[in-house]
Amino acid sequence: MPLIFGSCWHSAMDTVWGNANSFNQTDLRKFATLKFLEKWEEEGMSAELTLEDIEKLEARTPSVAEEMLAHYIEQRWQILTHCEVVAIEQPFAVPLPGLTDTWYVGKLDKVIKYNGQTLIIEHKTTSDYKVDGGFKTAYIESWDSHGQIKGYEYGGSLYYGADQVWVDAALVHKKVHDKFRFIPVSHQRGMLDEWITGTVDWITKIESDKLFSKNEESCFRKFGPCEFLDICRHCPEPKNLEGVPEGYKVEPWSPFETLGLDKLINAGE
Repeated sequence: MPLIFGSCWHSAMDTVWGNANSFNQTDLRKFATLKFLEKWEEEGMSAELTLEDIEKLEARTPSVAEEMLAHYIEQRWQILTHCEVVAIEQPFAVPLPGLTDTWYVGKLDKVIKYNGQTLIIEHKTTSDYKVDGGFKTAYIESWDSHGQIKGYEYGGSLYYGADQVWVDAALVHKKVHDKFRFIPVSHQRGMLDEWITGTVDWITKIESDKLFSKNEESCFRKFGPCEFLDICRHCPEPKNLEGVPEGYKVEPWSPFETLGLDKLINAGE
């Protein structure tokens, strides 16, 4: 559910940031709520929730999202109406030094120009609530060392000359609907070089085995157990399996095709 709600929030954010100069605050909230609901149903969720559904979903419901959107638009109105939106959901692919035909790929939530800076906006939702300030200190501080954010700094700086990544944190809570915070993240080149070296090292290890190594420290994570836990429990070496284990299916993952990255790379060449 955190992933589904987050995906729907992203859809609403695309509407908010892309249309702030075309609507008043009330109409923008309605439009964004509509887009949230469209994505909600696309994810297989029902717009008509029973009391049992609401109890199970806790704060992650469309009604809570609508309240959040009203406060978000009001609090962000200055920047929404005074920034230049350069790109929304922008795919990118940048080469990794020392590796042949290997690219770091991703999708930037927003690229904007504001107060003389080019910024990457990365939307995040969390239920890590603290009475004083809304967000737990550990949550705020965690983004400075977050690999995804460093990767977006790297990609955003090469593509757009971006100065910083702003993590746009939104608190999801049953009763508190007005806690939002921009968390600026910026590293000097030396820190990004360290991230690049670490990323290249991981890729080299993965390619040498053609498989991710077991990491038993991650069998149980924040959003539940690893989806491949049953395989690891019954097979000492998963890469030696013959065929697909019962209950699993093969789904090819092709980010270049999904994001249309071939066009970006070819255009750069």
